[in-house]
Amino acid sequence: MLSTDETLDRISRSGEAVFATDGADRIVLWNRNCETLLGRTARSVIGKRCYDVMCGRDANGNVYCHRGCPAAYQARERKDDPVHPFSLLVASGDGKARRVFASLFAIPDYHPALTKLVHVLRPAEGSEPDAAPIVPLAASEAPAEKPTDGRSEAAGLTAREKEILRCLVEGAATKAIAERLSIARVTVRNHIQSILRKLDAHSKLEAVVIASRLRLV
Repeated sequence: MLSTDETLDRISRSGEAVFATDGADRIVLWNRNCETLLGRTARSVIGKRCYDVMCGRDANGNVYCHRGCPAAYQARERKDDPVHPFSLLVASGDGKARRVFASLFAIPDYHPALTKLVHVLRPAEGSEPDAAPIVPLAASEAPAEKPTDGRSEAAGLTAREKEILRCLVEGAATKAIAERLSIARVTVRNHIQSILRKLDAHSKLEAVVIASRLRLV
C-alpha cells in the first residue's frame, strides 16, 4: 500500500490542478497545474489556511470557504456520501475572481487527524477572471497565527538541502529532484532524511509546512 506522501506525489502529477490540506486546513500540497490555474506559487500558499487563500464564494456571492467548511466535513466524515463537483468563485493571484469546478476527497491515514483532503480544481468552460476582486475575510475573522515552533535557520540546512527543500515545496517527487539537480535518487533520499532530522519532521509534507512557516526557503 502506498504511503500518504507517495499517494499525494502521484496525485500531484495527474495533470489536474490539485492542492491538499491537513487536519488544520493548512495547505500541504499545491501542484504546478494549480499554480497555472490560479496564478499563485506553491511557496506563497504552503502552510496557509485553505480558506484564507481560496476566499471561495458560491454562485450568489456568499462566503463558502471558511473554518468548518461543509464540503470538507462531508469528505472527512461522510465516507459513503462523496462530495459532488460544485461551482465556486475563488481568488486568483491578482485578487480577481475565477470560476472553477471543485471536488474533494480524503486520503485516510493511520490516525484520523493525519487524514489529508485533496481538492481538484477545473476551470469553468470559457471562464476568465472577473473584473471584481474577491474580498477576503476580515482579519478579525481569520486571525494570523504566529509560529510557535522554535526551529529556524539554526537547523543548519546546507545549500544543497535548501535546494532540495525548495523542490519539495514545489511538489517535486524524488525522481524529478534527482533529474533537476543531476544527482542520484539515493542521494536525494539521503538529503531528505537529513532535512527531516534537522527540522524534527516526520514526513516530507511536515518538512514543507515547517519550512514555509519559518521561511527557510
